[in-house]
Amino acid sequence: MFNMSKFFLVIDQGTTSSRIVLYDQKFEIFDFVQKEFEQYFPNEGWVEHNATEIWNDVKNLISKILKKNKLIAKNIISIGITNQRETTVLWNKKTGKPIYRAIVWQDRRTANLCEKLKRKGIDKKIQKITGLELDPYFSATKIKWIIDNVKEVNKNLKNNNLLFGTIDTWLLWNLTKGKSHLTDISNASRTMIFDSQKEKWSDEILKLFKIPKKILPSVVENAYDFGSTKLFGDTIPIGGMAGDQQSASIGQACFKKGQSKSTYGTGCFLLMNIGEKFKLSKNRLLTTVAFKINGKKMFCYEGSIFVAGSAIQWLRDNLKFIKDSSETDKLYKKANKDENLFFVPALTGLGAPYWNPNARGTFFGITRNTSKENIIKATLDSLSYQTYELIECMEKDSKTKISEIRVDGGMVKNNSFLQSLANVSQIKIIRPSNIETTSLGAAYLAAIQSGYLKNTSQINKFWKKDKIVKANIRKSISTSSIIKWKSIINVVNNFY
Repeated sequence: MFNMSKFFLVIDQGTTSSRIVLYDQKFEIFDFVQKEFEQYFPNEGWVEHNATEIWNDVKNLISKILKKNKLIAKNIISIGITNQRETTVLWNKKTGKPIYRAIVWQDRRTANLCEKLKRKGIDKKIQKITGLELDPYFSATKIKWIIDNVKEVNKNLKNNNLLFGTIDTWLLWNLTKGKSHLTDISNASRTMIFDSQKEKWSDEILKLFKIPKKILPSVVENAYDFGSTKLFGDTIPIGGMAGDQQSASIGQACFKKGQSKSTYGTGCFLLMNIGEKFKLSKNRLLTTVAFKINGKKMFCYEGSIFVAGSAIQWLRDNLKFIKDSSETDKLYKKANKDENLFFVPALTGLGAPYWNPNARGTFFGITRNTSKENIIKATLDSLSYQTYELIECMEKDSKTKISEIRVDGGMVKNNSFLQSLANVSQIKIIRPSNIETTSLGAAYLAAIQSGYLKNTSQINKFWKKDKIVKANIRKSISTSSIIKWKSIINVVNNFY
């Protein structure tokens, strides 16, 4: 029965900001609050966050949204958590303090270690067990770097005081005052130390990286009794957890084999549901756990583009071309279409299918006539070209033609970008009525655990489309530009 005063509260902890979202029982957004936090770049290719700052922001934002809406703990049915994946925190369980800043998924400091291991052929073994590429992107080499470089580690290990977690685990541990040291299967599958088929931490990989198993959280399903928090008055249960991209797939109701979604946030992540069987990619995509709900586990192929919305942020903050990201829609339309400008936005390396952590951003075709509008257009188009390459790989691996992609994330408000995406891919692009599908997925998980929803099939009725975009140029024109793009990105990949 619908109760006006009862809500699902979602912690949506992203790469550049933390957001708290209240969903009513029709899964409509009732309210949200958000705060950006500081990014640290201590060396080239290094990206760090202050994990304590993230936790304090989350805690304060929850208090803020409850106070703003005159709610108390009893008004919250359950909490769902979704998070930036792979970002790594190690902390002292007695003091509750991190022993080093959180090393972010974008961080490239372990590139040399990964290259060294690849030369030994270890990447094949890692892919076979985890479904992942051997890359600095994932948690494993970040954990190893902290263990090898931070003095406090040995003392904490000796006293059994050291804990590891990705951001989901870190937030949960703090919410429950240290009672729950858990992660969900989707986040675990992104650490590069988890056996996604056997559903356990891989002793073989832990031994390879010299990571002690005792610091790791227990792994559970996505809808689960994760514990509860008493920090906001009475007890609030915590019932759902998923990494941001898997959560977006749940929010987009991609429960059937072959369904695909692409999220355009800080990065871009294209996921295709491949069913219940673990299948390795032959085209350098990732095989990861989509979700496990009510005992049913589904896998997906994933293609990761490291820079999407962060490229727009770069245009805004570093180049000062815009004051707000929303301006890019109109400026795109003003670009000179005769300018043949291409941009490879490898600001933190190249993700799938190149996996080159050393690549850097490069413009091709700059002339005296090049304007900021052309640079903005080239930046947005670059995301369409990269998405096309992921689609191509996915279709080869799955032997399935992708006929439509459900898109979400902040960038899909930009209609010029959606048209670019449809033109380049020649695929139907569907934007849902709620583009914040990452937080929505976590709300659904919390609802399943609380018993408000029984299963994933009930979620389908809540998914609604807002806009369908189809190509408005001929395929031959699209093919010609794709050929140019591929030759350019291969130059960049081979140069670095």
